[in-house]
This record gives sequence, C-alpha cells and structure tokens, in this order.
Amino acid sequence: MSFRWLANGLVPCTNPRKRAVLGLVVLFAAGCGGGGSGQAERLVRGSGYTFSAPVGWPLVRSGREVKASKGLPLVSVTRYPLLRAYRPELWGHVLPELDRTAAGLAAQQQGTVGASRTVTISGRRARSYDIDYSRHGKQLVERLAFVLRGKTEYLLLCRYVSGGDTGACDRLLATFRLA
Repeated sequence: MSFRWLANGLVPCTNPRKRAVLGLVVLFAAGCGGGGSGQAERLVRGSGYTFSAPVGWPLVRSGREVKASKGLPLVSVTRYPLLRAYRPELWGHVLPELDRTAAGLAAQQQGTVGASRTVTISGRRARSYDIDYSRHGKQLVERLAFVLRGKTEYLLLCRYVSGGDTGACDRLLATFRLA
C-alpha cells in the first residue's frame, strides 16, 4: 500500500491505526531538519537509495524505514510498494492525489499545509510539503517529499522546530539518491 500513515514514533496521533488517504493506491488499482547546517555528515545507505544525515544523530533501521534523529529533529526515508508502476506521464493524475494526501496528513496532525511545491529530487520530479503543527507547546514543521520510481514510493520526511535550523532537512532532500 502507498501513503501509509507514519509510525507512532514519528508522528503523534490519538489513534495509532490512522492511515493517510490511499488515493494513489486507488488511482493505480483503477488504471520527508534541525541542527544540520555546518555539521559533519555521514552517508546513510538504504535499500535502493542513499542520503546524508548528521554524524551525531543515532541511526535506526526498521523494515522499510531508515531514520536518524536527535530529540525532535529527524530525517527519515520510508519505502512503500505501489500496486502499479509509476511513469512520468502520470504526473498530472498523481499530483492532485499527493496534494489531498498532504492535506489529510496535516489534518491528522491538527496542523496545516504551510507550503507545497514541485521539486527535483535525485533527478526526478517530486512533490514536497511543509506541514505546520504544534506538539507539547512547540511549533514544528514536518517536510514531506514523495519520490516515485517504478513500483516504489519513497517518502522522505524531516522534522524541525519552526523558525529553526533546516540544515538536516535541506541536506536530506539535496543528497537523496536512488541507486
């Protein structure tokens, strides 16, 4: 399945079984800072991809996910299988689904989509969203980016304090490479 809601450890929610809108799955069935700038980096290898993360952040691997975090700041990549292979000519159909999914994720966080943009990640057109929300009295931003290749969706996620250092997040998006 695509666009699964992230595990409890990443995103607070009152119901851990909540899932994001599965719009892209339906479409195919029918037819990701803080504290990163200036810090030493290490190359992190996942299944079919690499990215850079701050050296001092502990790395955790579980199933389809690789994440590095230090307190609230976090960078992660999670792989999800797609039912049908994505092709660039489907972008116009995928874009509204990605937008709806981001809005659904923001609603689950009781936040808002602060920014959305089409970007290039690893030489591919991708969609990035900033979700603004509050947690334990802190204003936070989660930046999500969806990279699609063949029958795999890569969800890049980073989290940082609003108005804080976005270096680790910026580096995740700039250094993510498909193998």
